[in-house]
Amino acid sequence: MDCLEFRRILTATPHSDDPAFIAHRRECASCAAAWERAQAFENELMQALNMPAPEGLTDRILLAQTTGRRQRISRGRRIALSLAASVLVALGVGGVVWQQVDAHSLPALAVAHMPPEIESLNLTEPLTTQAVAAGFAGRNLALRGPVPTGTTYVHDCEVGRYKAVHLVTRRDGEPVVVLYMPDKRVAKTRDFDRHGWVGREMPMGTGSLVLLTNRGTRAPFDAVAADWRKAIQGPGADAGHAPLAP
Repeated sequence: MDCLEFRRILTATPHSDDPAFIAHRRECASCAAAWERAQAFENELMQALNMPAPEGLTDRILLAQTTGRRQRISRGRRIALSLAASVLVALGVGGVVWQQVDAHSLPALAVAHMPPEIESLNLTEPLTTQAVAAGFAGRNLALRGPVPTGTTYVHDCEVGRYKAVHLVTRRDGEPVVVLYMPDKRVAKTRDFDRHGWVGREMPMGTGSLVLLTNRGTRAPFDAVAADWRKAIQGPGADAGHAPLAP
């Protein structure tokens, strides 16, 4: 089993007991770290589900339902008890739904994608325009503008279930991870922080761009995003222009 298959199983079944899954986890330090993060997330999820109800609430509701006291409880109190029970259910279910959605968001998937690719941040030799263009060609895409200077890494990857072009661009000596997903579009630009990574996701045509760095600053993001927008959509492009075309 390789790292990609391990991450797919981890995303779908964090507690998998598949022998190949377990063997890979024992052999690969980066995937073991990803597994530990997933277990921590599962524990947080269980804690959210185990949110305690206000003292005595369950007994009061059951008593009101099984005895004639229901008739003696004021209408206002019945409404209060119903609302309290509804709030508890909503908090529990809403928390679970939010956690599940967030676990499959681009920020979560992008950060989970990085451990096997971490060595790409140490590359310093700029790639040729032809090499970067070939990386996009692997996704049946063609660049419309100049390749940003300082691009030191390109690879066809899958970020979760989304096909992506994974790049690294160095700006002022600092590496910035660039993940372009032509078939997944986020609604708006948003900054995020996860597990020591700072990032930004943004729409780009019908696709999305995710920027990541583990250096603790977003200072290079504006310039790197502008450079890749020109490369992907052409000089003078803005957020409303068309994305890459085959």
